[in-house]
Amino acid sequence: MEKCPSTLIKQGDDSGWTPLHIAAHIGNEEFVKLLLENDSSSAYLKNEASLSALHIAAKKGNVNVMKELTTACPDIYELLNESNQSALHVAAESGERAAVEFFLKRPEFNGLINEQDKQGNTPMHLAAINGYYGIVSQMARCSVVNTNTMNIKGSTTMDIVLSGKLDFQRKEALRMEGARPSLMELLKKAKKADNSKPESADTETAAVELGNEGMPDSTLDFMKQRSVSDSTFVVALIATVTFTAAFTVPGGYKSQDGADEGSALLSKKTSFQIFLIANSAAFGLSLASVFSHFTASNMILDFIHRKKFVARAPHSTSFSTFAMLLAFILGTYTVVPHNMGITVAVIVCWCFFGSYIISLLQLLKSSLSLLVSSSIKKQKR
Repeated sequence: MEKCPSTLIKQGDDSGWTPLHIAAHIGNEEFVKLLLENDSSSAYLKNEASLSALHIAAKKGNVNVMKELTTACPDIYELLNESNQSALHVAAESGERAAVEFFLKRPEFNGLINEQDKQGNTPMHLAAINGYYGIVSQMARCSVVNTNTMNIKGSTTMDIVLSGKLDFQRKEALRMEGARPSLMELLKKAKKADNSKPESADTETAAVELGNEGMPDSTLDFMKQRSVSDSTFVVALIATVTFTAAFTVPGGYKSQDGADEGSALLSKKTSFQIFLIANSAAFGLSLASVFSHFTASNMILDFIHRKKFVARAPHSTSFSTFAMLLAFILGTYTVVPHNMGITVAVIVCWCFFGSYIISLLQLLKSSLSLLVSSSIKKQKR
């Protein structure tokens, strides 16, 4: 490399790709560092698509390469492509959250956050246009971002979000961060409302044919709130029942004087011991679900953390229901005399809930798979 002339390092192929561009694309951090040590000016070269090495690294989410480039050339972030887009624009447009986070965490890049391209789009606009709502939420939490910047079409980020298929909670999270529709969009909606005619029959037909896609947002929001309310009621009921069962155990307590006074009569039975474990699990899981619901409704938390608690609640509710069912069957089996008829009855009860148990096991399997895959992704990053 020391004998390699500078002209060769800067020489590009038919598409204008230099060795540094290729190294940035594949994420070869060591080779990028070696090239920059030999000739740092090569970092400012652009290919035929008007992309610098920093643009290319940001597009691929190669954060370590981005660190090397910005360290060797502190002003490289000012480079723009033919659409007047910075590397942050490209990262947001490509959905690379790690690359976006790289720019958001460093104060020296604050000037890029609200920068507009030829179409007037900020990085936040581009993330919303391409459906990367996680990046939209990520940028909305940045203290210097202007969530109400309009592009040349007069649209704010919120206009783009509202026009897309974004769930109610994400929209509310953006509103909490100060994002608002533009005046033009509000006027369009007002005009559309004035010109609209009642089409209840058509709406119902569309709802049947298309599912949730045919329903108004207000109806979907009501259904979501009703579902949360019902779920909270169920877990509260489970918590009450299991708490009561813990102190009114099957078989009762010993009333005779002695060291065992007040202890459970059937405490030495295996079925009774498993009953206690299942009952305790149901109580704990129901409390976890209640906690998740209350935490998710806490508007102080950001959207990402609230979303995690919302996702946990149904799992806790399902498993607490299963544990309560198991505790009930074991409690019944413990106190009722053992014979073939009772055993068959218990098996039949389990058969009724066979499909439910299988679905729970599949849910557990998918949850574990998701957890493992997310852990692998984090390790790769």
